[in-house]
Amino acid sequence: MVSKNYSKIRSISEKVAIATTTLYNPDLESDALRSELAKSTVRHATNLGYEIIIVDSGSSDKLLKDFERYGAKVFFQQKKGIGPCRRQAIRGALDTKREVIAWTEPEKESYISEIYKTAKPIIEDYADMVVPRRKSLKSYPTAQQYAEPFGNSFWKALTGHDLDMWFGPRTWRKEISDYFLGYNGEYGDKWDSIFIPVMDAIFDEKNVISVEVKYTHPKKQTEIEEHNLRFYTKRIEQLDNLLNSLETHWKKISK
Repeated sequence: MVSKNYSKIRSISEKVAIATTTLYNPDLESDALRSELAKSTVRHATNLGYEIIIVDSGSSDKLLKDFERYGAKVFFQQKKGIGPCRRQAIRGALDTKREVIAWTEPEKESYISEIYKTAKPIIEDYADMVVPRRKSLKSYPTAQQYAEPFGNSFWKALTGHDLDMWFGPRTWRKEISDYFLGYNGEYGDKWDSIFIPVMDAIFDEKNVISVEVKYTHPKKQTEIEEHNLRFYTKRIEQLDNLLNSLETHWKKISK
């Protein structure tokens, strides 16, 4: 018997296309783990009825064939850079003609069961964009437990909107995809590529809301990243890039 919850998810998932990007070096322990998480994400998403579009920047042919075997549509990156890669994936999701676009990192396997919660307000026409909010960060590496609430507090102080921006995923109605596709990467075109479009949508008075979701960070990923200097450096770089670019852009559009 099909569970009521599965039927509820399917009624929404069939209207949603997921966009994501991949790049995994099989010689790195962290990337080997992340690629396995990505495969689980793809399987889970397609089993629930989502269309999933992947733009890859140089992973192994075997991994890409696995993604396709699990039901994803896979494309090679056309233009170098994080921002261009993400926009290519979003454009591919838009081409599916589904009503709702959902961006997420491919390693967030436990989030897949929750995406329908972010799409529901859009389908029911009381939101234009949804930024999911995690209930807890206890499953994360220590560096993220400190860095991400700080970043979110900065965002709230700057914009007046209390959103869990540092989680990463965003969901929006396809008609406003130009906020993402039209971003020109003026602040480095890395993490800003999924932050500045949300800021612009808020400034244009689109209805951007928060929806609480259940999410647990993968235990093995936390273990690998905990006390790893490479990941500490990444968190610092991310904060430095975003705090400066967000403040600069907010001041620019608020003139």
